Amino acid sequence: MNYTMNDLLNGAGVMARSVFGRRNEYHLQFNHEEDGCWYIDFPGWPFDHHNLMMVAGADKLCDFLSSDDKYAHVDVIPANREEDHPGYAKLVQKEHSLTGGSTYQVTGLEGFERDIWLCPVTLFVLGRYPKYLYIRKSPTT
Repeated sequence: MNYTMNDLLNGAGVMARSVFGRRNEYHLQFNHEEDGCWYIDFPGWPFDHHNLMMVAGADKLCDFLSSDDKYAHVDVIPANREEDHPGYAKLVQKEHSLTGGSTYQVTGLEGFERDIWLCPVTLFVLGRYPKYLYIRKSPTT
């Protein structure tokens, strides 16, 4: 799922909205589809749907955070420095590359202590690969 520079340029409009529309917290939905895979719910995604698939541990995290095996609703706080967010698990970036995604170590989520990989779709959703991600299962679902 590596993107070429041409792919990133073609999706620049979507990415620009993410970069300039950065928020302190995101409420994300992941859908467990008929093919048995998890996908981020991203209306208006300009590329192939399969690029939205959660793999390499992110799918296991969706399984872990889902209440009904159909949807996972997750609150995400991206940060470039370590912060205190009670009730949130912490993901710490281990490595990343612009077109190759980012690997995070998940800590503070009892029963789920492992690394996950987030693909470059993260750039479109969050506008960057944050050094830290704070996550929790959305309390409203």
